[in-house]
Amino acid sequence: MISIYILWLFIFLLLVLLFKLLDVKKNYIMCFLITIFIIIFVVNLKTSIDSAINGAKLVVSAILPTIFPFSVICNLLICYDGITLYSKILGPLICKPLGLSKSSSFPLAASFICGYPLGAKYSSDIYKLGYIHKDEYERLLNIASNAGPIFILGSVAVAMLNNINYGYILLIANYLSCFIIGFITKKQSKSKTKEVETNIPLKEANFGSYLKTSIEGAINTTLNVSAFVIIFSVVISIIKSTTSISAAFNFIEKLIKLPNGILYNLFLGSIEFTNGCKLISSINLGISLKLSIISFILCFSSLSVIAQVSSIVSNDNPNFKKYISIKFLQGILGFIITFISSTFILTSIPTFNYSNSYTNKIILYKIFITLIILLIIPLIFSIIFKFLKSKLHSS
Repeated sequence: MISIYILWLFIFLLLVLLFKLLDVKKNYIMCFLITIFIIIFVVNLKTSIDSAINGAKLVVSAILPTIFPFSVICNLLICYDGITLYSKILGPLICKPLGLSKSSSFPLAASFICGYPLGAKYSSDIYKLGYIHKDEYERLLNIASNAGPIFILGSVAVAMLNNINYGYILLIANYLSCFIIGFITKKQSKSKTKEVETNIPLKEANFGSYLKTSIEGAINTTLNVSAFVIIFSVVISIIKSTTSISAAFNFIEKLIKLPNGILYNLFLGSIEFTNGCKLISSINLGISLKLSIISFILCFSSLSVIAQVSSIVSNDNPNFKKYISIKFLQGILGFIITFISSTFILTSIPTFNYSNSYTNKIILYKIFITLIILLIIPLIFSIIFKFLKSKLHSS
């Protein structure tokens, strides 16, 4: 069994090296990967269709009741210059400590109330309307980026973990990690944010016209989010049906003596965070560690949400590599905050298992070591490839 994994790893390294040496275009690599995805989709046709239907059910039960009406309301507020109004009320409270202009309070409020990806959507809107500069816009994308309280308290805490108290811990870590990111990026900001003088003329129109415009915008946003939920449901189902992937993760977990399924489910959660939270909640772990892993997934957001944000802000050309890096940092912050807070807070809750505390610490160290290794390996390979490329060019 070990020899098979070594062989697969060897083949993968050879393919990567071959692509580098032949200087194959990224477009061709993507075409190759998409072709493989199509083949797997056809082979697992029934599973893929079922997962698409399940994704559509999730859209009807979770996306439509929350994102659509909230988007209509926010769009109406923008039509009636609600950005200026609420920047005067909320700006001094939530924007000044973070070094943001008062106009940024609108996307922050939308993100804190409803969650992904509306914070990014309204950050893009106020940037296009001229309320904020590009530097502040890129900072705001990371700060106005969190899971919504309805999802955390309702779906995760009550439906998955069967305890609303766990939801409050996750919610605190979720918001606190955003504020910490705000302070970190404030220090890294090249220039101090200045208030933009905006004299944006409001188009005179009746309520019916504004309502029509708001509904059309909300439909586009909801359809965009819904499409990503469905397609990533299919991706998750295909990954689950590929037994070699789960077998590889099981081998790594046994090798470093981690509980069965913890790395595999964390991997799936990094792709689509709703499924990831559900899978992690079903693992037999101490509650502090379980909450910490779920918190990482919620703060990092997953590739599904990152793809949604990318589709919304792509025309603005923000530094998206920096956005992903900061989201990963936010995930780590959420993990640490949740682990520390749950260790102290849950001592008064009877469901906390004291006998698992030492085991949790050992698993925690192993997870951190695994994350460090996963970060170091690509760095080593990039150095090797650059060295080989320089040697080939010199010869």
